[in-house]
Amino acid sequence: MAPRPPTEDDIRDLGDQLHLDLSPAEVADFTELVTDGLASYETVRELGRVSRPTTTRERGPGHRVREGDPLNAWITACTVQGADDGPLAGWDVAVKDNVAVAGVEMTCGSQVVEGYVPNHDATVVDRLLDAGATVIGKTNMDDMAFTGNGHSSAFGPTLNPHDPAYLSGGSSGGSAIAVATGEADVAVGADQGGSIRVPAAWCGVVGHKPTHGLVPYTGIVGIENTIDHVGPLAPDVETAAKTLGVMAGKDPDDPRQPETVPVADYADELTGDPTDLAVAVLEEGFTRPEADDDVNDAVRGTLDALADAGATVDEVAFPWHDDAVDVYSVALAEATYAAMTGEGLGHNWKGWYNTQWADAFGKFRREQGGDLPPSVKYTLLLGAYTSEAYHSTYYAEAMNLRTELTAAYDDLLAEYDLLAMPTTPQLPHEWVPDQDRFAFLDDAWGSLANCSPFNATGHPALSVPAGTVDGLPVGVMFVGAAFDDATVLDAGRAVETLTDD
Repeated sequence: MAPRPPTEDDIRDLGDQLHLDLSPAEVADFTELVTDGLASYETVRELGRVSRPTTTRERGPGHRVREGDPLNAWITACTVQGADDGPLAGWDVAVKDNVAVAGVEMTCGSQVVEGYVPNHDATVVDRLLDAGATVIGKTNMDDMAFTGNGHSSAFGPTLNPHDPAYLSGGSSGGSAIAVATGEADVAVGADQGGSIRVPAAWCGVVGHKPTHGLVPYTGIVGIENTIDHVGPLAPDVETAAKTLGVMAGKDPDDPRQPETVPVADYADELTGDPTDLAVAVLEEGFTRPEADDDVNDAVRGTLDALADAGATVDEVAFPWHDDAVDVYSVALAEATYAAMTGEGLGHNWKGWYNTQWADAFGKFRREQGGDLPPSVKYTLLLGAYTSEAYHSTYYAEAMNLRTELTAAYDDLLAEYDLLAMPTTPQLPHEWVPDQDRFAFLDDAWGSLANCSPFNATGHPALSVPAGTVDGLPVGVMFVGAAFDDATVLDAGRAVETLTDD
C-alpha cells in the first residue's frame, strides 16, 4: 500500500509539534512538497522489506498455559526441536517472552502486544537449536520488561518457588522459576537493569548478564541499545557457562557488538579455585537505602568463606556507586522515549531493523497505549518532559557521565579481578495486588539498585546463590572487566565449591 499523502491539517499539526511556526503559505507549499517526496517511499515499498532468513525447523504455534502453572512461570508451551547432536543435545530450554521464536506468539508480558507472532527466530534461539537444545516454551515476564520484582505481567505475577506469597523478581521471573523448579535445564533471560540477576537471586539460581555485546540481541525486544543484554539463567555455573559458550559470538546484524567479539570456552575454563581471585567488596553495595541487614550478613558470610578458602577479599570504598543509579536512570528515561517513539526500535544505528515488529508495535501502542503499566508511562512522560523542557541536555550529561563511570569501575578492576556486593539489597517482595500507582512504582525498582549501574557500563555480572534468610534465597553478585566473563563465572563456581560435598 502506497503512503497516504498528507493533508494541510496534517502538516500544520506536525509543524506545531516541531515548533516550526509555519505560515499558511508554508503549510500549503510543504503539503505539496511532502506529497512529492513520498515517491521515494513507494520505491522502498516496491523493493520489499529486508527480512532475516526464517528457520526451516518444524514447529507449531504451541498453546497458552492455563493450568498446572501455580507460579505463573509460563505464557506459551511449545516444542521446537533442535539439532540431533551438539553441546546442548537433550536440553530443554525456556525462552523469555520478549525473545522471538518464529511462529510462536510473543507477548512481552503485555496485553498491549498480545497476539504478535514473529516470523523469525532471535539469533540466540537459532544458536541454541543448532547446539541441540529443544525450546519448550515462552516464559512469563514483567509487562514490557519495565519492573524488577515480577508483579506487573498482564498474565499474572511471577511467584517465588520458595514461597508463593512472595515474588520471583523480574523482569525474567518466569525463566528463573522454570529453572528453579526443574521444568527447564536452562533458560534465556534479558537484562536492561537487573532483569536476569534479580530473579536469579530471589529464586536461588545462577543468572549471568554477559558483557554488553558479547551475546547478540538480534530478534529480541529491548528497551535501549546501549543497555540491552541477553544471557542464561541456570541451576549451576557450569550449565550457565556451557550455554553462554553457545550463545556468544559475532552477529553482523547486531549494532551493539564490537567489530571483533572475543569468545572463550567458558565451561572449560572453570576451575573453582578461589586462591587466584582478588575481590573488591564495594562498601556502597551494602549501604543503599533499600538495604536489608540480613541480606548483607548472608552475602558477607559467603565472601568471608571465599576469603577463608584462599581468595583475596578487600573492603573498598567506591562513592561513584552511590550515584550510578541516578546516571543510569536519567539516561534511560529519554532513551526509552526515543525508542518508543521510534516504534520500539529507535533510529541512528547500523544493523538489522525488525520491520515486522516496528509495524505491529506502532499499531499496538497507538491503539492500546493506555494499557501500558505505570512504570512505562512514568518513564515515557519523564523522558518526554525533560527532552522538551531541557533540550536533552540532562540526557547528554548522563551519557557523558556513563563514560566516566565505566572508566572508574575499570580503574578499580585494574587492581582487582572482581567486584562483589549483594545482587539485590532486598529479600523477595511480598505479592501485593491492587497497588496504587505510587506503591506500584515504589515497589518496582528498589531491587535493581546494585544491578543497573552495570547495564550502564556493560561490565559482565553474575548472580550466584549465597544462602537463605527465613527460607528465601539471597544472591551475591560478581562483576568483572569487559569480556572477562570467564573470570566472573569462575568466581561463581568458586562459591559453589564452598558448599560442595
